[in-house]
Amino acid sequence: MSDKIFEVSLCTLAAATLVWIVGGIVLAAMGYPWADVGIGLLIFLTILMGIVVLIVGGSALLYFWGKNYTARG
Repeated sequence: MSDKIFEVSLCTLAAATLVWIVGGIVLAAMGYPWADVGIGLLIFLTILMGIVVLIVGGSALLYFWGKNYTARG
């Protein structure tokens, strides 16, 4: 994985996570009837899932980039 691909991938992952969090907050605030839990819990779970995806996805990208970087020698 080249440096540019890593940079673009990480930025795209961060943007997708931000869209996920904002979209989840907006949908929770609209109060869809399928949500039988409080709005605070929905917002918390949406933010938590977004942060977990960002950390795990970013770590995976960093792992593969670092593996390729060290192989370049």
